[in-house]
Amino acid sequence: MGRVFIILGFLLICAISCNLRDPLPIPSEESFACRRVRVADGPEDFALDTWHGPPRLLVSSHDRRHPETSGGIYFLEIDTDKTGELKRTGEPPLITAFKPHGVDIRHSGNQTLLYVIIHDPRGRMERSENAVAIYSVEDDSLRFIQLLEDKECLWSPNDLSVMSSGEIYLTNDYKTKFNLYFRTSGSEISYFNPSTRTWSVVADDIAFANGILAEKERVYVTTTLGEEILEYPRNPDGTLGKEKKIIRVKGPDNLTRQGQYLLTAAHFDDLAFMRHSKDPAVPSPSVVLRIYPEQRSRATVFVDNGELISAASTAMVYQDKLYISQVFDPYIVICSVPKFLF
Repeated sequence: MGRVFIILGFLLICAISCNLRDPLPIPSEESFACRRVRVADGPEDFALDTWHGPPRLLVSSHDRRHPETSGGIYFLEIDTDKTGELKRTGEPPLITAFKPHGVDIRHSGNQTLLYVIIHDPRGRMERSENAVAIYSVEDDSLRFIQLLEDKECLWSPNDLSVMSSGEIYLTNDYKTKFNLYFRTSGSEISYFNPSTRTWSVVADDIAFANGILAEKERVYVTTTLGEEILEYPRNPDGTLGKEKKIIRVKGPDNLTRQGQYLLTAAHFDDLAFMRHSKDPAVPSPSVVLRIYPEQRSRATVFVDNGELISAASTAMVYQDKLYISQVFDPYIVICSVPKFLF
């Protein structure tokens, strides 16, 4: 029996420590001039709003080192670097805590809608309680429209992607610490049909599904522990076909589309990421990669050892700037990039 515990202990330690870091890649492009703009704690994800005055990022912010606290949706004006929190109005009384995660934006007719994953909306510190809150984006506020809940399909939502039709694809990342320690495939992708107002699971057996990008004919998903970017064919009824592995990427996070390629931020050092999640003084390297789905290839766009930005989570190019957010610290990094590179 003693040998069994020794073997189990060894396996657990190996699962936690093995394959924790890849060497940082060398950027394929020249170095960029970058600066940090303070927004709010944990600006993990953002969406671009170009329909309300000057273009701005709508930033999902939550202090993940103190999960009992509430966060907010902030704005960052592209032209001025002005930042601030957007007031939320009309929320139902049941939303007693606001802990946002992945966000996406949809413009339809004269209305702009922001879709926000929120954890623990009733403030009971229950990991299984989650929702998607939908807001109408106004010039200086967010007006509550609808709350979508489903315990079977929103059990640990991480990111979501909303189509022009209002269809939603959403990743659930992990169920238990066992999934994390042993890198097991316990993640799922859920789908919301706005016509029937129902959720369903459309893909499973994924090792920590994280970022997601839904397009007309395909859906892309990053697997942080599976270390891959997957492509699923999308059927007319919203279901997904058999996945295709595009390329290996160490620790990929959120995805954005930029012309003919995708951008993803990635965590190349799991151990540093875990230490940084507890202690902001410990840097966690950040990498931004350009992914070419058709060629199944990648190029390194940005690399930092964690001194400028740790635990990068989302990357987007707009005009001649690269915007990078992060999981814990209160900054978004903005880099000037030559237009011909993008």
